[in-house]
Amino acid sequence: MSRLRIVVAHGYLANPQMHWFPWLREHYARTLGDDVVRVPALPNSTDPELEPWVSTLAEAIGEVDDDTILIGHSLGSITTLRVLDRMPRPWSLRGLILVAGFAEPLPNLPKLDPFTAEPVDFEAIIAGARQRHVVGSDNDTTVAPPITARLAQHLAAPLTIIPDGGHFVQRQGCRSIPELLPIIDGMLDG
Repeated sequence: MSRLRIVVAHGYLANPQMHWFPWLREHYARTLGDDVVRVPALPNSTDPELEPWVSTLAEAIGEVDDDTILIGHSLGSITTLRVLDRMPRPWSLRGLILVAGFAEPLPNLPKLDPFTAEPVDFEAIIAGARQRHVVGSDNDTTVAPPITARLAQHLAAPLTIIPDGGHFVQRQGCRSIPELLPIIDGMLDG
């Protein structure tokens, strides 16, 4: 029998102990158990490469099912989409949440272009991910707000904009995203 699990993919220049990831793990550890939220370390986050990131994340996720919620932050968002794109179909996923996500080249970070070089099969992801949600901010200088808004449109997903959220990283003071909790809890109930 499946067990609920939430797998979070961190982004560029990050690791599992940064930003809001420890807060999310601790929050759900109190109510759902210590091992529900997992944040795998993706290789060489200072110089990420598509194939090692996708294969590492795919291995960490394993098979998805109706007890799986995937959350991606920034580069972890497009990496999560790549993993889902490559899964044998059909698959079914309880929820997909992308924070400060993108699926198109970022003009300010051309070194990440290999992650967005191929188009994402959004129709397959919409068909497989029962619930989808995108979170962004109105002042993100890393992933411009219109890029995150387009991602939400492509996924036919609700978009939550957090005022002054920046890129949701600790160097900008982000150690938690309370607005995520009702989104996740709604998926847990749904």
